[in-house]
Amino acid sequence: MARHFPKTVENDSGLAFFFLFLYTASVLIRPHEMFLVSIEWITIKVFIIIAFVSTLATQRPLKILPQHWMLLALVPLIIMSGFFNGSGMIGIEQSERIFISALIPLFLYSNCITTIKRQHLLMMICLAAALLMVHNGHVQQTGINGAGWAFDTFSVGYIGLGERRITYLGFFNDPNDIGMFLVMNIPFVIYFFKTGNPITKILMLLALSALLYGVYLTGSRGTALGAGALIGVYLVVMNAGPKLFIAIAVLAPIAATVVASLQSNIDASADGRLEAWYAGVLMLLHNPILGIGMGQFLEEHGLVAHNSYIHVAGELGVPGYSLWGGALIFTVLTGYLIIRDQIVNNKLKDIEKIERSADEAAEILLNKTLFFSLMGFMITGFFISRMFTLILFIFLGMAIASHMRLIKINPAYAINFTNQLAMRSMLYCWSIIVAVYIALKLGL
Repeated sequence: MARHFPKTVENDSGLAFFFLFLYTASVLIRPHEMFLVSIEWITIKVFIIIAFVSTLATQRPLKILPQHWMLLALVPLIIMSGFFNGSGMIGIEQSERIFISALIPLFLYSNCITTIKRQHLLMMICLAAALLMVHNGHVQQTGINGAGWAFDTFSVGYIGLGERRITYLGFFNDPNDIGMFLVMNIPFVIYFFKTGNPITKILMLLALSALLYGVYLTGSRGTALGAGALIGVYLVVMNAGPKLFIAIAVLAPIAATVVASLQSNIDASADGRLEAWYAGVLMLLHNPILGIGMGQFLEEHGLVAHNSYIHVAGELGVPGYSLWGGALIFTVLTGYLIIRDQIVNNKLKDIEKIERSADEAAEILLNKTLFFSLMGFMITGFFISRMFTLILFIFLGMAIASHMRLIKINPAYAINFTNQLAMRSMLYCWSIIVAVYIALKLGL
């Protein structure tokens, strides 16, 4: 049964979005951390508190969607998992962190981005942050001891051997986080290239070159694979039928695991990644109900899983992974269904004279862009443990907001947002774990 969104009093809170904009700039660009005098400022906390309060007070309607409920259910589950595994206080701390750095941002982005103009502004902030990271990384390549222009940022790796993997401020101090963010911004560049004037097109070509250069500077094979795989995903989504797409989606984790297995013969880090994946599967099998407790993978194995899906499954068990994976897959799947509807309708356009408004066409293009950004996370997240990174929930929120705007323009799209599909998504997400387990049993 399709979800219905009854008409209510509407009010777009400009104040809420203004502070959400400032929050986005603060967490991605992190200007306060560029100077010693302001490094301790709590601007991020202030901005999100004001944005949250303003949203609750003045934004109407407020939408609570399946993804919100799924992730909210993780909070008590994380606490219970901690207590049952002897790490109760850690569970409480982790649940608080998830509520603040995942649930609240997801709620704000999915409710406050009510227009395409607002979406464009946040996309520009994302691109500006990505380009600043690349430029800082470029300076690190030639700076003394790998220092960048951003305060106290240094490249990592064996500098004496010429290895300088770039870093940035805050939670971007790991090259893998920068790489994931750069990959997720590639669809934004392509979007502005398609919709922009000739000058914008030239700027976006330069921006794309910079992002690819940044991917190279991260020295992350998972990031490089994610950038390349986006092309393959685009070709499959736009040309393959639903059945072929599902088959490829199921087989992709097996193929990735096999590639990692082949690399393990010549690369110690790849071999360690496979061992961590297998350890995560064993944690799940031995603790299927509540896992080993959030934050305990490193304690149990000595290394993180280097796979977001395995990491969540091992730490939070069947219920926890179903909720986290369900929220992700439901958002991605609804985006895919909208794309498939567009492809089918385009084929019928000349026959049945299907017409779309300019707003609907623009929103469909935005939905497609955000779908591929989330695919960038899903691919890169297969090789690093970033299951609760703020980046994910910013992009999830933007995708959900696009879906809601599209339903407002054309209520017929609500057929893709059923509670039944949300529940099935909690099952579909297990195809990734099952595929990895099969590949590991065949390869190890």
